[in-house]
Amino acid sequence: MDVPLLLTGAHPDRTTARRLASLGLRRGAHVRLIQRLASGGRIVSVAGGRIAVDAAVLAELPVEVMA
Repeated sequence: MDVPLLLTGAHPDRTTARRLASLGLRRGAHVRLIQRLASGGRIVSVAGGRIAVDAAVLAELPVEVMA
């Protein structure tokens, strides 16, 4: 499931957007979906690290699939 993505914007909630940015999930970041979680969330790889992100947050992140 190693899907490469480009974040094209920020989360609409400012507090959440700031927290995600501190983890490397900011506009222009190259992200890879690594693993699906039973809860619907995902493990994503960004900036050399891995982060668990829940499905509701992921649904609000604007991304483009990279070829």
